[in-house]
Amino acid sequence: MEGSQRNLQKRSQRSLVERAASFAGAAMLSCMSLAAAPQKTPAPPIRPAIPESKSTPAQPSTPSPPTATAPSPPAAQPTPEEAAACLARLSENGVVAESVPAPPTPLPDCSSANPVRMSVIHLASGTTLDLPGKPIVNCAFALVFTDYARNLLAPLAASMLGSPAVSLDTGPAYECRPRNHVAGAKTSAHGKGIAIDLAGIILADHRRIGIAHQADASETLFLHTMRQAACGWFTTVLGPGSDPSHAEHLHFDILQHGSSDHYRICE
Repeated sequence: MEGSQRNLQKRSQRSLVERAASFAGAAMLSCMSLAAAPQKTPAPPIRPAIPESKSTPAQPSTPSPPTATAPSPPAAQPTPEEAAACLARLSENGVVAESVPAPPTPLPDCSSANPVRMSVIHLASGTTLDLPGKPIVNCAFALVFTDYARNLLAPLAASMLGSPAVSLDTGPAYECRPRNHVAGAKTSAHGKGIAIDLAGIILADHRRIGIAHQADASETLFLHTMRQAACGWFTTVLGPGSDPSHAEHLHFDILQHGSSDHYRICE
């Protein structure tokens, strides 16, 4: 059973990365077309209005007592050979990372499969992206995030902002807690090792591109483009305008929504 789960996870991860390449090209085209349009701060998509029901309102009934929700099964642990192979792939992709012990799980639904601590991403241009927050994530998620950083975020910053990105303000990434720190809520993807936050991007010319605070139209356009393109790599992308909890940073995760990894929450 565990072998089947691992195979499903591998196919899902490969699918995310394969689809990501097409989004990178779309992002570049979006950048070119948006540059000619009036600049304004991007807003999240407008959610469709829920139609009013024309049926007779249901009569109130005696509420049933709440039932306890069973925690999700723990993430399938890779074999030592699989863990080593994933770490080797990170190294081949220019990532400086190390295996670390499983982080603490004070909540029953937290889990971590093959956790790694990332510190540096070497780019194809010969420059590097530092990760001062030393984020801890599952190795499989690290592959997705670094592919996004190397193939979309970094080249887009250099072309649109005139200075290469040299550092990403991500914070620690793994954190065993409920969603949005709300007691009783479902466990956050951060507590499963498959999420990371991005609060700012530091450029070689010492500019800091704040996710919630841009200095000019070019920074706003850059953030809008990289945010939209991120939906090719991640199943969830949240940021300013999504809700108060994400007003100051971008949240990326690969949590599966529904029965497949095709459904996206991009707000």
